[in-house]
Amino acid sequence: MNDVSAGVLEMTRRRYGELVVVSLSGEVDVDNATRVRACLGEAAAEAARAPGPRLVVDLSGLTFIDTTGLGVLVRQLAALRERDGSMALVAPDGQVLRRLRRTNLAPLFPIYDTLSQALA
Repeated sequence: MNDVSAGVLEMTRRRYGELVVVSLSGEVDVDNATRVRACLGEAAAEAARAPGPRLVVDLSGLTFIDTTGLGVLVRQLAALRERDGSMALVAPDGQVLRRLRRTNLAPLFPIYDTLSQALA
C-alpha cells in the first residue's frame, strides 16, 4: 500500500529579523513548482523590505526535487541578485544535495547543513 501523503508538499514562511526563511518538505516537482515559485516570490518581496534582501530556503524536509524545482530556485536567486540580495539553502546530505551537486548548481548557493548554521 502506497502512502499518498509522502509526496505532498508543505511550505512555511517565517521571518528572523531581516531574514526570511521558507521551509519546504515533501516533494517539489513539475506539478507543484508554480506554488513554490509563488511562495518564494512572496518571501523575496517580504525580504525586500530590508536592504539587500536575504532569503534562506530550508530544503532539509524535502524527499525529492526535480529539475523544474531546481529551476525555480535558480530563477529566484537571479531575481534576488538583481536587487543586491542573496539566497542560501539548507540541504543536509541526501537526495536534494546530491541533485544540486550532479546538476552543478551547488556552487551558485551558500549551502548549510542546518537552519541554525544558515541563520548565524
